[in-house]
Amino acid sequence: MAENNATILIPDISGFTEFMTTTELSHSSHAINLLIDAMLEAVGEEYEVSEIEGDAVLLIKKGPAPSQKEIMNTCLKIFNGFHFQRKFLELNAVCPCGACQAIIDLTLKFVVHHGPLAEIKVGRFVKQSGTEMIVAHRLLKNSINNDEYLLLTEKLFNDEADPSGVVDMEWIRSADEYASIGKVDYRFTLLNEARKNVPDPPAPQYNYPAADMSYMEMTIAANYIDVYMMLMDIPSRPQWVPGLQKVEQDRPEVFVGSIHRCTFSTYSAVVTPLKMTILEDGILFAESCRIEERDLSLVYEFVFKKMDENSCSFMARLINAGETPVHEKVQHALFEEMQEMGESLKKHCEKKEVS
Repeated sequence: MAENNATILIPDISGFTEFMTTTELSHSSHAINLLIDAMLEAVGEEYEVSEIEGDAVLLIKKGPAPSQKEIMNTCLKIFNGFHFQRKFLELNAVCPCGACQAIIDLTLKFVVHHGPLAEIKVGRFVKQSGTEMIVAHRLLKNSINNDEYLLLTEKLFNDEADPSGVVDMEWIRSADEYASIGKVDYRFTLLNEARKNVPDPPAPQYNYPAADMSYMEMTIAANYIDVYMMLMDIPSRPQWVPGLQKVEQDRPEVFVGSIHRCTFSTYSAVVTPLKMTILEDGILFAESCRIEERDLSLVYEFVFKKMDENSCSFMARLINAGETPVHEKVQHALFEEMQEMGESLKKHCEKKEVS
């Protein structure tokens, strides 16, 4: 069993347990995965990823302890990467479920410790263990009355002022008592001000003409959110959209700006969500549709309004977003396709509702 001195860095997503248990599990898991990916991209190869523990990442850096300045720089890079991605997901979400709308409430804290660790090899896996690892994990449960902070155990804290002045932060001395371990002294600084300095991602651009070419409305015997979720799930549309053979995309997510290459039996189209707006008892969703072989730039706008728990009104309108007028004959064909899509959506949702 090999033993090495190492720095233990644990970024921990606060609010994760409530987020996972009170909202839609699949969407919350997916959001957490994207946030963890952003954190790992920010830290790069500076630390080794030892484990991903659901709501936290266990990072290890073998060798002597880094300086306080280095630790702060690393944590702030991770912190900025996490919150930039969180803001992006919030801005570009097209899903009204609790998980996607609750991303705004997630926060991030850090525990950093240093000491000897033992490596246990089981097959091709290597697990870090030892008393210092236990100490680091216990410190995630502490008496700090805040959700975003950087905690350094006393041995990592340097009382001397850093002449380079990484960030002007107030450090607070504290300690907690743990069973079988005893008293652990540490310092912490709150990250509330650091959060204010996280840059904003670019705002989505979804301007399009207001004048529509054609319009349709129907009643669907299904909950309006279920109907919306069916239409918003672009990768699954081949299951019910007439003539749609497959959907290809570079990433599995659907969000404002995501690119979906749709192959129909007679043409191909690139579909991109433009916006999702939650209305009072309703949802508005818009997407662009570019059909190169027909030289068409279109916008489809859909509105789902609640009638009661088991029925809704579904409205769709087709807008020409191109610079040249669309021939009347083409408009008529496009309207028929939109109407056929609406009828198929109605049939699919009502069948699902009954089953």
